[in-house]
This record gives sequence, C-alpha cells and structure tokens, in this order.
Amino acid sequence: MKFRSIQKTGIAFFFLALLFTGFFFLGYNDRITKSTPNFLQLTEGFTITKADHSTTTAPLTSSGVGIIDEGETVSLSRTLEEFGFEHPCISYHSIRAIVNIYLDDKLIYTFGQNYYDTNTTVPNKINVVPLGEDYAGKELRIELTGTMRGSFSGLSPLQVGTRADLMTHRSLHFRASFFTGIFLFTLGLILLILSPYLFIYHNHDIRLLFSGLISLTLGTYMLCYYLIIDGLVGNPVLNTILEYGSLYNIPTAFMGYLMSVYTGKAKKIFTGLFITDVCLFLFSVALHFLHIRRFTSYTVFLHSISLSECVLVVVLIIYFYVTTRQEAKQKNMSSDNIFLVGIILFALCAFYDIVKYNYLVFFSSSGEAYAELNGTTVGSLILVSCLLVSYLFFNVFSTNYDSLQSRIANLAYTDPLTGLANRARCEQMMSMLSEEKGAYAIISLDLNKLKQVNDTLGHHEGDRLITGFATILSDCFWDANLIGRMGGDEFIVVMIEDRALNLTKRIHELYFLINEWNHKETKFSYSASYGYAYSYEVPHGSAQEVYMLADNRMYEMKREHQSKTEVTAHA
Repeated sequence: MKFRSIQKTGIAFFFLALLFTGFFFLGYNDRITKSTPNFLQLTEGFTITKADHSTTTAPLTSSGVGIIDEGETVSLSRTLEEFGFEHPCISYHSIRAIVNIYLDDKLIYTFGQNYYDTNTTVPNKINVVPLGEDYAGKELRIELTGTMRGSFSGLSPLQVGTRADLMTHRSLHFRASFFTGIFLFTLGLILLILSPYLFIYHNHDIRLLFSGLISLTLGTYMLCYYLIIDGLVGNPVLNTILEYGSLYNIPTAFMGYLMSVYTGKAKKIFTGLFITDVCLFLFSVALHFLHIRRFTSYTVFLHSISLSECVLVVVLIIYFYVTTRQEAKQKNMSSDNIFLVGIILFALCAFYDIVKYNYLVFFSSSGEAYAELNGTTVGSLILVSCLLVSYLFFNVFSTNYDSLQSRIANLAYTDPLTGLANRARCEQMMSMLSEEKGAYAIISLDLNKLKQVNDTLGHHEGDRLITGFATILSDCFWDANLIGRMGGDEFIVVMIEDRALNLTKRIHELYFLINEWNHKETKFSYSASYGYAYSYEVPHGSAQEVYMLADNRMYEMKREHQSKTEVTAHA
C-alpha cells in the first residue's frame, strides 16, 4: 500500500511539473521576446490594396483581406522612415504565395514564381530582404499573389532590424515550440533505433516503434510549421514536404500505437482506422504527383478527419478503460491510466489549436498568419512523456508478470523437497525427446532403504536421506539436461547428445560420491540401484519406452541386491 501511495504521488508531481514547464514557456514568451534589441515590428500605417482593387488603411494584425485564392493579389505599401539600424533588413512571412517586393517601384526581391510556373507547390517562406542604406523616404510595396485555392488569409506583420536580430527574435518568440520540436524529433529517432531490438527480444512488442513515430511526426511538424528546417538547410520545398507529410501521419502513428496496445474488439477498430489513415495518405500523395490536386490543399479535410478521429478515439479509450476497470476492479495506477490521461490532454490541446486555426482562417480579420501551436506544444510534451512513462510501467508490469509466471512454472514443475524436477516436468521432457527424435540416454535410479529409515529413524531422517541423495545426483550429473524425482525413492537423469556418452564412467563417479557421503554420515548409509538405456536401443520408440527399459534394468539390479542381502541374512 505504501508503494502504491508513493507511486501515485510521484506520477501526480510528474504531471504537475510537465504542466508548469509548458505554461512557463508559453506564459513568459512575450516578456523575453520584447527584450530583443535592434528590432521593430511594423503593423500600422500600411495602405492595403485587395484583390478587387479596393484600398484601405488598416493594421496588418486586423487587415480583413479575407481568403486569397489562386491568381488574386493583395499588396501592402508604406513609406519608410529612418530606423537607425546598420544594414537593415525587412522580414515578412509569406504563406503559399508569390512574393514581389518593390522599393519605389524597383523590384528588389521575388520569391515563388519559379515554383508556380513548374506546377510545384509554392512553399511558405520567411522572406528576409536587405533595404540598403538609402531606403528612408522611399515607398515599400509588397505584393502577394495566391497560388492555389485558399492560398492564405490575413497579412503577417512586417519586421525591421539587422538579419541577426531578426533571426534572434524569431528564435526567442517560438523557442518553446523550437526546443520541444528538437526534443521530440531526437527522442523519436532514438526510440525508432531501439524499437527493432525491443521487438526481437520483448515478445514482438511494437508499441515503442509507434511511440517513436508519434514523437518523430510531432517534432517534425513543429519544426516545419515554424520553418526551422528551411532555416537550417535552406530548402523550403523540403520543409513543406516534411510539414505536410508529418501532419498527415500524426493520426496514423496514433492509430498504430493504439492498435499495438489494445486487444480484441478494440484492436480491430484501431487497426481499421490505421489502415484508413494510411490509405488516405497514399491517395493524397498519388493525387499530388499526378498533378490532380496538390498535397497542401487538404488541410481543412485533414482537420475534419483528425477532429472526428480524435473524438472517436477518446470516447473509445474511455469506454474500453471503464469496461476493463469494472471487469478487473482495478484500483491502482497502471500504464493504461497514464496513457489515457496523456492522450486526452493532447486531444484537448490539439483540438484547441485546430479550432483556433480555422477560426483565424475563416472568421477572423487577422488570418492564419497569427496561428501558433501553443496547445500542441504543451500537449505533445505531456503526451510523449505519458507514452514513455506508460511504456516504463508496462515493462515493469511485464517483467513482474514474467517473473510471476516463471515462479508459478517453477512451482508447477519442481519437487518441493529436493528442488529437482518433479514427475510432471520429467514427463514433459520425455514428450519433447519423443518429438525431436535425437540421441539421448535415460538413467533410472532407486534410493535403497528409504522405507527402513522412515520406519526406524522417522520421516525427518527419511527426508534428509532423499535431499542428500538429490545433492549427490546434482553434483555427479552437473551437466545433465534433466535431474528429476519421479516420486518417493525413484529418480531419473536425462542426458542428450554428447553428454550421454560413457555413462559407465559417470556411474562410477556416482558411487565414489556416495562413499564419500557415507564416511561422513552416522545415522544411515546411502545406497542406490540404477539402470540406463540409450535411445538407439529402442528404434522408433518413444522416450517413455526408453525410460521403461532403463527402469526394468534398475529393478533387475535391485532384485540382485535384495537376493544378496537375503543370502547373507540366512547365512
């Protein structure tokens, strides 16, 4: 009971620490970001020209431009003042758009046209453009042209500063998601590397494989969503492919994990969902490469499927959990409890981000440029931590269960007095020998004078006679494949292949040990009759028949001993 109390308290502190860490990162995000030096964010004073050529003056944070489709253009212009930076640059985040930036009608930067012309998805991009030294008083104009249906909505804020400070600001602003993404990505790779070993040596368990995939897809998605992969390798197309590839496969990895954890009816349901998600991903990839529909145009559909699966999974998990708990009347914390908490919290956090994203796209004047993964960041940390703790608990339980099973097996197949194999284990061994048809030898032994010792000295001394003889057998036949007690005063030794050679020598060693023990024993003497038989002596026979042959030879020897004893007594 004390262990369970400590266990529950430790897990409670674990979850509280996770939540505190997550909210600490998110709560202090703005405070650290505002401390960035040599940085300005411009949101006011822009003239915005929409696709229908209407002109408004509004803050970029609430531009109200709506959704920009393929071929539609929106521009924002502003006269630049002196910012006081050395080698100033502007930074603008474009979303699936062709970007042209002008300074007094002179084109100073372009991005995306070459992708669009080759029918390639135009990737998201952090466009960093130097202004030069004589920018003050000139008009800056940024033109954004949609490249697909629902290309983007809203306008990102414009940032001014040195290139290094702009990068520092972005790193600080998204540091929680950045470090979480790096952690999850690295952890996912480690788990995937370890999973084959655990699959081979831990009963073909694949839950660690899918734990690694969940961690890897979540980490990859976070890094790509904030364009960190592009920033590291300078390849926006790779960033886009990894972003949407991981986004599509997050539900797939979840279903795979659930499929590997549950059994029975639940396993069938989650296997069906897993196969469905894999097919949807492959279908969307095929449509993309056949240039029928772009890979990036399924976001709303994917969100709908994910939300539906999320609700269904939570309901099913709770249902199966309650059902199992009622049947098992389980009260203590288990791996299933921890996993249940993690997936529900992650589902709630992801649900919040999905709803917020679609609200910004379709109903807000800000647009998707202001959507962040705050909920997913915290939820991912909680989920992956719960998966690891759940896996740890599962392995502890499995180890204890295996140990318990081993102890039960030992009790079922061990003679309680001598510690040797009991009759059931001996018969099991003989059945195995009969099936394998290999070369072996069986020795049948009978401990003499057990009844006499029991009758004259008592059963305690009789038990000591039996255990002593068991020790002698173990010392003599130390390399035997089986030493067992068939019951009472009957013993058996099984030796396979090369160990069965030269049994006569081993019998001499047995009698040598018996003589040594008799020199030390004062109350009784050890004596045994034996008989042995080789498997080749009973062609096509079972091990039971070989044992019967050895047993008959043992009884012949026993009758000889009894005859000699009777002759001596009459004399």
